Amino acid sequence: MKKEVREKIVEILKKEELFYPEIEDKIKVEPPKEESFGDLATNVAFLLTKHLKQKPQDIAEKIKSLLEKDPTFSKVEVLNGFINLFLSDSYYHSVVKKAVEEGDSFGENKEKNRGKINIEYVSANPTGPLHLGHGRGAVVGNLLSNMYSYIGYKVEREFYINDAGNQIKKLGQSVYARFRQIEEPDFPFPEDGYHGEYIKDIAKEIYHYEREKILSMLSEEDAVEFCAEYAKNYLLDKIKEDLKLINVDFDIWTSEKSLYQHGKVDQALKFLEEKGMIYEKDGALWLKTSLYGDEKDRVIKKSDGSYTYFAADIAYHYDKYERGYDFIINVWGADHHGYFPRLKAAVMAFGVREDWINVVFIQLVKLFKNGEEVKMSKRSGDFITLRELVEEVGKDAVIYFFASKDPNTHLNFDIDVALAKSNENPVYYVQYAHARISSVFREAKERFNFDPEKDFEADLSLLTQEEEKSIMKFLSNLPQEIEEATLKKEPHKITSLTYELASKLHKYYYQHKFLIETDEKLMKARLYLLKAIRNALRTLFKLMGITPVERM
Repeated sequence: MKKEVREKIVEILKKEELFYPEIEDKIKVEPPKEESFGDLATNVAFLLTKHLKQKPQDIAEKIKSLLEKDPTFSKVEVLNGFINLFLSDSYYHSVVKKAVEEGDSFGENKEKNRGKINIEYVSANPTGPLHLGHGRGAVVGNLLSNMYSYIGYKVEREFYINDAGNQIKKLGQSVYARFRQIEEPDFPFPEDGYHGEYIKDIAKEIYHYEREKILSMLSEEDAVEFCAEYAKNYLLDKIKEDLKLINVDFDIWTSEKSLYQHGKVDQALKFLEEKGMIYEKDGALWLKTSLYGDEKDRVIKKSDGSYTYFAADIAYHYDKYERGYDFIINVWGADHHGYFPRLKAAVMAFGVREDWINVVFIQLVKLFKNGEEVKMSKRSGDFITLRELVEEVGKDAVIYFFASKDPNTHLNFDIDVALAKSNENPVYYVQYAHARISSVFREAKERFNFDPEKDFEADLSLLTQEEEKSIMKFLSNLPQEIEEATLKKEPHKITSLTYELASKLHKYYYQHKFLIETDEKLMKARLYLLKAIRNALRTLFKLMGITPVERM
């Protein structure tokens, strides 16, 4: 709504030769502080004062006379230089019809014409099951991806596989030790190895299928390397399975190991060297990250000829740079906070804009049950896994709760609340709103032989109640609210919008009848509005990836 009105104002100014390009980004269209002042107010008259050499009040009066001709507005007023706009009933009715027609894509920009972006999330080390932090990152990354797609971006979702470091070697040593312990119980287990039943499961599978192959290997080093590769692939498959439990999938899976195998690291460093960004000191190669805000320059190749972990990260982001994205977003755990300045500096050395790389940080999740924190897991050894939580409370609760708070704040997940079949549980509350509408539709079909699921006409001018107007106003704002939340990278706003719409539906349900024997026209108008509400809920549910249940 705000965007549409802003565009109308710019269009009128251009037509009347009152438009100055420098004011366009400064034109604000926002709800006024008091509802009595209208639905929206604009500051445009103040911006034109120095150009037209007139008082804001006089300019506002002139613009008012032009806006009054537009059927979008029922009334236009000027107060102290501000232009207050009252939207017409016909405008709100058009929004309701649009919601009905567009289904679970209400307000979505289907052209995907705003650019191509990359969002990387989860990127867990393939050394064990996904924990709750990974799960929260998956939900946030997936929701952000859906939101950017909704507002018109072509989004590529990416998982970066950290499979080239010491952690993979340690994984191989752990699995190999468990493999040997099947026949030799006293075979030593590495002090810093990975514990948990899943390591034993992998070892048993290898023992069953590859025992002879491993025992025939010439060296233990070869056997460990084989176990590492087998375990990595096994765990990646498990990670993919776990992510599907919460409706998360990826377009691209990039292996850190492949960056070395395909010469991507050398290619990225050669590019930076040609730009004069690399120098040698003490036998090592350094990148001039201090030129772009980092506290000091960073080593990318050590004096022994080996690359640093930073070099692989540079190569990975150089690969993204070459793919031609308009910008990228990384969803990282909060423990990577201090790492961002150096990576941003390295990326800026490519020659990109400062805002080309963005990071959304994810804080820790604490799990509570019966008022006490839950920490231990039998399967993983030392943490509750994402799969265990989904099996406990269901995927919809996991998604909603993980999405419900600002990602950069700590999240306390209360299992008892997530399982409650009452309004105390926000997931139950919002899903019940959808189920409630479906129930009304079923009853309409049974009692009146009228199927609201089919197309039908309705006289929306009959929707005059306060609750109806409030809902129509909410629907008209919803696409813009989603866009603003997206551009601010605030995925948690989607749960707030969902809860607010559900609250409006429940209030409407308690205060008014929908199935009215004595007034078929009013009944159809209200059922039509219910259809619009249900589609708006489905749109929000689709963004999150939760189920629009029909019965509860």
